[in-house]
Amino acid sequence: MSKYKRLSVLDNTGGQGKVWKAQITGTETYVALKYLKYEPGSSRDERSKQKIRFVREVESQRKLNHPGIMPVLSCATHLSPPWYAMPLATHSLQQVLSGPRLELEWTTSVMTEVMDAVEYSHAQGVIHRDLKPNNILFVEGKWVVSDFGYCRNLDSQSAVITEQQRLVGSFAYAAPEQFDDAHQATPAADIFSLTKILIHCLTWQIPYPYSRIDATPDQWHTFLTKGIAENPAHRPQSVGDFRSSLSDLLEN
Repeated sequence: MSKYKRLSVLDNTGGQGKVWKAQITGTETYVALKYLKYEPGSSRDERSKQKIRFVREVESQRKLNHPGIMPVLSCATHLSPPWYAMPLATHSLQQVLSGPRLELEWTTSVMTEVMDAVEYSHAQGVIHRDLKPNNILFVEGKWVVSDFGYCRNLDSQSAVITEQQRLVGSFAYAAPEQFDDAHQATPAADIFSLTKILIHCLTWQIPYPYSRIDATPDQWHTFLTKGIAENPAHRPQSVGDFRSSLSDLLEN
């Protein structure tokens, strides 16, 4: 296993982890090391669940082998705190959206890469449940989906660690059903989040507390409204359906 020299903290704001920039000793290769960070004031039982989520994040990302999903280079989930190493990102989608506005061509390019990754993840039975611009990172010339700590594995027989009435995901992008019982989330929950991300890219405004659909061109309204329908059954039921409708919209 590679040895790493920690250099500086990259992110210590998230509830699930603390990320360091590190260097593989004896090389000029830089990586990101993510350590579990327990939520302040959490009980022993809550910390146990937080560790389970972190380990699940590592295991999920290790099993998902796709160019658009952040790879795990190495890990030590048995240590306290557990950690894993991943390629060092240049920036996040959120950072781009905080800068000068870009054209529609850029938006469609980003969404295509993200949809490819999410479609693959769903095919492997993994629903992300926390898609947002901060979790979409630019690594080695491409956009990758990261942070699978809140994912749901449809094929897993592991214990349920999400609780009813506790939101899994982020307010601006999470599907409404995730506020009630995130364990029941289906791929339609990720479709909701993809639509919110698309709205953010189209408007350059955070889609919260309003959806911001009115700030998009009129021809987008029907497609976007369907993508964030309150009832998950009224949204596209797969990334393939979502992609097809988006392609039709762009062609017309």
